[in-house]
Amino acid sequence: MRASIAVVGVITLAAALAGPANATAERTVSYRGYELSVPANWPVIDLAANPTACVRFDRNAVYLGKPGADQRCAARTGPTTDAVLVEPVGERTRVTVSGEKYASLATRVDEDVESARVRSVQPGVYSGPGFDACAAPSQQAMDAWLGSQFRAVGVYIGGVHRACAQPNLTPAWVGAQVRKGWRMIPTYVGLQAPCTGYKYRLEPDQGKARAQGRDAAADAITQASRLGMDPGTVIYNDMEAYNIGDVPCSAAVMAFLSGWSDQLRERGYRSGVYSSAGSGISDLVRNHDNRAYSRPDHVWFAWWNGQANVDGGRFLPGDRWAGQRIHQYLGGHDESYNGVAINIDSNFLDLR
Repeated sequence: MRASIAVVGVITLAAALAGPANATAERTVSYRGYELSVPANWPVIDLAANPTACVRFDRNAVYLGKPGADQRCAARTGPTTDAVLVEPVGERTRVTVSGEKYASLATRVDEDVESARVRSVQPGVYSGPGFDACAAPSQQAMDAWLGSQFRAVGVYIGGVHRACAQPNLTPAWVGAQVRKGWRMIPTYVGLQAPCTGYKYRLEPDQGKARAQGRDAAADAITQASRLGMDPGTVIYNDMEAYNIGDVPCSAAVMAFLSGWSDQLRERGYRSGVYSSAGSGISDLVRNHDNRAYSRPDHVWFAWWNGQANVDGGRFLPGDRWAGQRIHQYLGGHDESYNGVAINIDSNFLDLR
C-alpha cells in the first residue's frame, strides 16, 4: 500500500529508497517549509508549473504540489517503483511514498474520509463500449466524453501496483458520473504473479497466496465502499500477464484469485478478474471445473484484436462466463471528443 505520512522537519528518504547496499548521492528538496533528502538523480517535478504532468508511480521521481485534474497519463504504465508525492492538504503537508516499507519514516495522517452520498451497484447490467484510463478523468473531460459512444469507465480504486495518482477519484466524482449515466468498472491492481518481474508478488505457497487474495479483496471492498459502491458490485482484480507454463506460478495465481473471490462473495460483493487472454484467462478456463479453486463471477480479458465484441476466440469458449465478460480489444491510444483527448484502452462489455 502507499503510505500517507505527515512531514515533520527533515525526512531522509534517500537511504531507504536506494537500499543499504546501494548508497547514492543525495539532494535536498524544500517545499512548504519542509526539507526532504532524496536520491540526487531523481527528477523533481513542480506540479504547479506543470499541471498536466502525470504523477506516475512507475518511475523514480519527486512530485511537488497537488496532481492536476487533467493529468496527461498513458493508459498503460509499467510496474510501480520508488517515487514520492509531496502535496498540500489544507494547512498540512502530505507525503505519499510508493511501496510499503517507508511507512515508518514519519507519522501517518488520519484524514477525514469523505462520505459518498450516491450509493450504487457497479457496473450493473450493460452491453456496449467502455474505456479505461490510468487516472480518472476530470469532470470536464467526462462531460465532454458524453459525446462519445462510451458509457462505461474503468477506475483504479487501489492496490500496491496502481501506477497513477487519482486526484479526481472521490466519492463525489463517482456519484456525479453515476447520476450522468456512466457505469463504473472498479479495478484493483495488487500483488502480481511470482514468476513476473513485478516488485510486489504473490507468495509461491498456495495457502499463503490464498490468504493474500482474501486480504486484497478486503482492502478492495473498503475502497469501493468509500467511493459509494455497494454490495453486488463487481470488483476486478488486475492480474497482469505471466508464464502459464510455470506450473507452480499458475497454481499460486489460482489460489490467490480463489481467496479474492471467496472474500468478495462472503462480503456480498462479486468477484471479477482482469488478465491477458493468453495467461490468467487461459488458466481460469483450464481450471473452470477444478473444485480446488473458486472461480470468479466475471472475467475481463485483454486480447487486442481490434474487435469490439466479447468473442474470446480460442482463449475463452462461448459457454464460459457468458453475459459476465468484458473484452479489452485495443490497448493504449488517444481518442478525442468535444476537444478533449484521453489516452485509453478500449473495451466492450456484455454484462447481464
